[in-house]
Amino acid sequence: MTPNESITGVVFDIQRYAVYDGPGIRTCVFLKGCPLRCAWCHNPESWRRAPEWAVGSERGAGGAGERLGREMTVDEVLAEVLVDRPFYETSGGGLTVSGGEPTHQHEFLRELLRAARAEGVHTAVETCGHFPASRLDELVENVDLFLFDLKLMDDARHAALTGVSNERILANFAALVTRAGKGGLLARIPLVPGVNVSAGDVEALIEFLRTTGYPGRVELMPYNNTARHKWEKVGRGDQFTEYGPLHDAVLERITAQLIQSGFEPFVNC
Repeated sequence: MTPNESITGVVFDIQRYAVYDGPGIRTCVFLKGCPLRCAWCHNPESWRRAPEWAVGSERGAGGAGERLGREMTVDEVLAEVLVDRPFYETSGGGLTVSGGEPTHQHEFLRELLRAARAEGVHTAVETCGHFPASRLDELVENVDLFLFDLKLMDDARHAALTGVSNERILANFAALVTRAGKGGLLARIPLVPGVNVSAGDVEALIEFLRTTGYPGRVELMPYNNTARHKWEKVGRGDQFTEYGPLHDAVLERITAQLIQSGFEPFVNC
């Protein structure tokens, strides 16, 4: 048995032909487990690391229920990723690992990234940034592109709406500005109405980016309410919050703020 046949992780989805999760055409592998509890989360089925059953589909009745997450080896996931290699070669794409928070399954993530890079596959990781600083070395060694979410600069509000302080997140982002290299880090901002879209919130973000020396591109990700059924699926339907639409005028103002401050915003819809 090779090491990659013995190292397992819990995967809750593998999406092919992903075009919003890094450059080119990509295969996006979603890992379960996350230290945050964002009130607007689009993947609440990723919070718990262990596989689970969707509400109303418990095992029984022939075992036909919906299981959220399955244990897979590194080799099994890599085999699925490499099926799409022709798309990577023609588009400049590759593997993106998302979640949840992929660093929550650190050993599995590290070995999957190493295996993909050994095959010449470009690697990207979507992260909330909440991981121990001691993992930075291995991450930088194995990740070609960090897609890094920045949600709120105010620590108290961040803790209230995500369940954790932003101190570790901001420190890791600042470290990656210098360590990931040019083109190795992309700031991503989930825009949630009533949460982080005020002019003051955006100015606080801009000031943080300036202090870190972050070089330019900022991806804006407008909130949508399509995750309600997922909250219901994991038995949290009564906790789902409807934040409403992000109006075009607000998005235009945020875009203008960033441009005026020397950043290059683009909208990921």
